[in-house]
Amino acid sequence: MATVAVAGAGMAGLVALTTGGPAVAAPGDASARGVVVDLSASVLGVPVITANATIGSATAPPGGGTDTTTGLAVTIPGAVGVTASGTVLEISATRGPTASSANADIAELALGILGIPVVAADLITAEVNCPQTGALTADTNVVGLTLFGAPAVLVPNTPGVTASAAVVVPGLTEASLTVTLTAVEETTADTATAVAVLATVQLTGSVDGGQVVDIPVGTVILAEANCERPLAPTSPTATPTQPTASPTVTPTASPTQPTASPTVTPTQPTASPTQPTQSPTASPYPTRHPHLPVTGDSGTGLWWTLGLGTGMVTLGAGAVLAVRRSRRMTGAC
Repeated sequence: MATVAVAGAGMAGLVALTTGGPAVAAPGDASARGVVVDLSASVLGVPVITANATIGSATAPPGGGTDTTTGLAVTIPGAVGVTASGTVLEISATRGPTASSANADIAELALGILGIPVVAADLITAEVNCPQTGALTADTNVVGLTLFGAPAVLVPNTPGVTASAAVVVPGLTEASLTVTLTAVEETTADTATAVAVLATVQLTGSVDGGQVVDIPVGTVILAEANCERPLAPTSPTATPTQPTASPTVTPTASPTQPTASPTVTPTQPTASPTQPTQSPTASPYPTRHPHLPVTGDSGTGLWWTLGLGTGMVTLGAGAVLAVRRSRRMTGAC
C-alpha cells in the first residue's frame, strides 16, 4: 500500500516540475499550449491510469515572427483509463520588436477518466500580451464548463472548484476520483501567464479493505499561454552620447577663429576710405583755372586757339609780302 502511494506521489512531483510556471525564460519569449495531459497511477503495481500527451504547442521564433498551429484533433494515443476529444482551434506565439504575445483556443473539449466524464467545455481560451512598455495582460475565458457533469464556474487565482465521483478500480474498494479545477491569470513586472483550466486529479480508495490511500494522479492543462516583456532598445541611448561630444568641441574652436577674422577685416576697410579722402582734396585744383564767363570753357583752350590764329595771320602776312616783292622785281625788269 505504501508503494502505491509513493509511486503516485513521485509522479505528481514530476508533473509539478514539468507543468508549473511559465515556459518562457528570456525577454521577448512567448509560448502557448493547447491540451497537456500528464496522468499516471498504479494499484498493486498495475497501471490503471496512463496518459501523457501535448496536443498543440507554439513557441515564438528567436529571430522574431509568429508560430501558429490550427485545427488539431484532441486524441491521446496509447492512453490507459483516459479518453479525450475536441479540437484545438489555434495555438499561436508571437515575438515582435515592441511586444510578445501568445494565445490558445480549444473547442468542444471532453475528458474522461476511469470510464466517467470528468471535464467538458464548449470553448476554452487563454491569451497574454507583453508590451515593451505599459501594462502586461493575462486573460482566460471558459464557456459551458462542467465537472463530473455539473456546471462549474472558475474565478482566476482562487482555490477553484473541487468535486468527487465514485469509480471502479481493480484492487481498490470504495474508490473515488477527486478533481480540483483552477484558473490562473498572473502578471509580474515582466511576465504574463494565463491558464484557462488546470485540473488536478487524485484517486482515493482502500486496498483489500485495509488502509485508505490517496494516490496523486497528475494534472491536465487546458489552454495555456505565457510571454515575457521584450527589452527596451539600448543602441539609441548610446548613440546620442557621441554626437553630444562633437558639438561641444567643434563650436568652441570655430567661434574663436571667426572672432579674430572680423577684427582684422575692418582694419583694412578703414584704410581704404583714407585714400578716397585725398581725391576730394586734389579735385579743387581744376577749379583754379578760370572759366570764361560767356562760354564756360577753360582759358587754356582759348589761349591755344588765339595762338593758332596769330600764327596763321603771321604766316598769311609773310605770304603777302613775298608776293609783293616778287611783283616788284618783275616790274623792275
